[in-house]
Amino acid sequence: MIKSDYLIYKKKLFLKLDFSKQDLASELGTNRTYLGEAMSVCGRCKWDEYINSFRLRYFMEEMCMKDTRGVRLADLAERCGFGSTATLNRCMKKKYGITATAYRKSITKSFRG
Repeated sequence: MIKSDYLIYKKKLFLKLDFSKQDLASELGTNRTYLGEAMSVCGRCKWDEYINSFRLRYFMEEMCMKDTRGVRLADLAERCGFGSTATLNRCMKKKYGITATAYRKSITKSFRG
């Protein structure tokens, strides 16, 4: 599964809104069934959680860039592969216990002070 992690992040495949398990299987030269079995054996989470973890990481990296400070959260969500701000917020809240808006405010404070 390390190869899939590397491939997804290196090629930024997670930025495609409709990126699917089938797409990843094709990139890896396998089929969807084997990929699903490998994910299960490795104790990975469900597909949506897996792919959204890359998107969240990218969002958090983007928030540290100065050129994103004036960008609307909806635009950042889309730039990071999320279909909406609501989806971004739901994923952030589930994984980190904080909304994207609250995270952005905390990052902004750390830049100022």
